[in-house]
Amino acid sequence: MIWTHLLRIRCEPLEQTSLFSAPKPPSEVIVEAIQAAPTAHVGRGSEWHIARPELVDDDAIGFKMGRLTEVTVPHYDSFAQDFYEAEAERAPYTFGIFDTKTQSCGVIKRQGVSKNAHEIASKLEKLLNSSAAPEKAGFRIVVDAINDPEDFIHALDTADAVTKFSFTASFPNVFDAQSQIQLPAEQFTKAVGGIQTTVEVKGDDLDKGILEDLARGAASTGEQAAATVRQHGKKSKRIRLRGSPVQEAIEVSPSSSVYDALKAATIRAYHRVRTALP
Repeated sequence: MIWTHLLRIRCEPLEQTSLFSAPKPPSEVIVEAIQAAPTAHVGRGSEWHIARPELVDDDAIGFKMGRLTEVTVPHYDSFAQDFYEAEAERAPYTFGIFDTKTQSCGVIKRQGVSKNAHEIASKLEKLLNSSAAPEKAGFRIVVDAINDPEDFIHALDTADAVTKFSFTASFPNVFDAQSQIQLPAEQFTKAVGGIQTTVEVKGDDLDKGILEDLARGAASTGEQAAATVRQHGKKSKRIRLRGSPVQEAIEVSPSSSVYDALKAATIRAYHRVRTALP
């Protein structure tokens, strides 16, 4: 079975921008950063690359992502009839896709290169910011692993009452942010030149329906959320949106490309997080 990690790629404004910066839509900046096929040194002596970016359709761009590592490999010389060791280059890689409509990204899970969602998100973030596109547009690109909100939402739903709820809000994500509360908080953050706003509400019994929508909005945009819940006869406890990173199975048929299957899986996983679709 092939699995993909679900990541969120977004742009945050730089505190100080160049006089020559040219503002562009965030999705356009992210696509340009991928198309630049950047290279970056990402710890432990590894050189990481984005390779062979290609437009899948009007809404998605696919790419390969991997690292180059120098290793010592044993060889056999049949002429000398002897074994010896020599330096060689390993280049494990994986496939990724960025969907501009949801600003979500799927990266295929592969041993030795993309097994951990948070690690591959961090490496992709460094790669994209090593291109000239973000800074030129006055942005910094942020990549987060999207955590599954279902356990957090279940704890809200099964509580006798939710007495406190908080979430963070960064740069506006107009197309999918929870419109009643999350989007205004994001717009406020942008208006005052902030990086992140924390909104907190207290009450005897907060509306769980609105809180669920907020929790899904926070999870899908890579933000944080927390709540204080009360159960009958028990002490109130604080819970946080810290579910396991979302993974989605991929089905690649002989008649379709890996990018078509990866895009379908990425969008399917994203909508399941955002709207609770099965």
